[in-house]
Parts: sequence; C-alpha cells; structure tokens
Amino acid sequence: MKTELIYGNLNRISPITEEAWADFQKLFEPLVLKRNEYLVREGSMVYYCYLLVDGVVRVFYNNEGNEYNKTFFIPGMFPTPLTALLSNAPAALSFQALVQSTIIRFSYKQFRELFDEHRCLETFLLSVMEQEWIKKERHDIQMVTNNATTNYLIFRKDYPGLENLISQYHIASYLGITPIQLSRIRAQLTKSD
Repeated sequence: MKTELIYGNLNRISPITEEAWADFQKLFEPLVLKRNEYLVREGSMVYYCYLLVDGVVRVFYNNEGNEYNKTFFIPGMFPTPLTALLSNAPAALSFQALVQSTIIRFSYKQFRELFDEHRCLETFLLSVMEQEWIKKERHDIQMVTNNATTNYLIFRKDYPGLENLISQYHIASYLGITPIQLSRIRAQLTKSD
C-alpha cells in the first residue's frame, strides 16, 4: 500500500502533521473486497471508518427487495455509514463493492482518541464531514430539480469513467430511472454529439 500517496491525498483535504500521520496510520487495517462483497450490510453495527484506495463502492437502500442506489464512492473517498457510526445505531444502508476494491479501515473510537494529542486530525475529520454534507445537499437538490438527462451528465462529470466499470442498472437506479430510460438518454446524447 502506498502510504505516502495516501498521506498526500489526505493532506489536500486538511493538513496533517507527520507526527499525527505516524500515529494515525498505526490504526490502518487493509481490506480487499471482491466484486459484490459487502463492506457494511443494512442492520449491522458500525465501529470503523473506511477509506477507499482502489475500486468502487455503492451505497444502497433495500425496500422489500427493491434496491435504490444512493451514491457511489471512488478512490480517495470515505465509504462510511456516518449516521450509524455517529449515532451508535444499526446501519440503514448497505455498502457493496462493485469491482474488486482495496480499502483501509480504522477504528473510529481509536481515531477520536488521537484528537487530544493531534488537533489536526479533528480538523481533518471536520473537513471530511463538511465536504460530505455539501456533496449530499447538492446531490439531493439536483435530483429533485433537474431532469434525468441533466442528472446523467452530472453523474458522468462527478464520476468520470465509472459508467464503463459498473452496470447500467446501477447508474439508472442512482438516477431514479429505469435502465430503458437510461438507454434512451444515452442514445439521445450520442445522436447530438
């Protein structure tokens, strides 16, 4: 695992001192998930934070056998069920690898214990939470105010190349449309190019 690269990427979110990084990375546990393997299942308790190093993870809600994709995580993102983690409640969502994925997990409790000694880690966590909140709010507004074509174009911009890695079914579910509707949108866009 390329810890220097990970350190550089995390440092771009919020500066982390070398001393804090040395203590933080002691908490790291690498995981490799196979395609379709679950990182977190709905109903399970969550004690870890996760950093996606390589791969794709989807987050979905299951309603009586119907799956609704909520979001996707790509490398450099944190596929962590924050509500479950912070409220000490079972996860309401499932997190599943769509391709083989490399993940670093670390204990949230042990991470928080580092805050007294390394305030920069607390600032880092706050920055990640702020970015996630902004992303979620923007996504929620876009999904109800834009048409499906516009949302598909935003998806392609936000997740470049992802449509070539995952099933069109997953993209359609994320957009709140059927795979047939997505196929029509893609055909229209191809015609207009």
